[in-house]
Amino acid sequence: MITQEVISEIYKSYNKACKNEDDLNLPYFVELLRPHHRLTVDDMEVIVESEEEFSPFRRFLKRGLYAVLEFDRNVAFVFQSHILFFSKKDSNMSVHFRPAEKKRHSLLDAIFGRGGEEDNI
Repeated sequence: MITQEVISEIYKSYNKACKNEDDLNLPYFVELLRPHHRLTVDDMEVIVESEEEFSPFRRFLKRGLYAVLEFDRNVAFVFQSHILFFSKKDSNMSVHFRPAEKKRHSLLDAIFGRGGEEDNI
């Protein structure tokens, strides 16, 4: 089972885009997911043909991938701000969005009252 701790560790461990496309092993994962997901790979992007045409997760650039990880029941495509989880058992796909980091304020901001919890716009 993929817990919140596992997801946090994925974001922590894979914090830069993969430099070598061969390290992603995309042909293996496309073949592994073929029974339930229609994925195609071209020179620049991965296309999830089983998703609707206007889905924001239908196509993504390979250069934006940080890693592709295999788990017992899922394959995770890791990006900077989200992870796509493709089920190996059925056609389900889920997305985890990385929580926004809390903005740190400087000592001067605290002294002059800028950047409080409730900024007025």
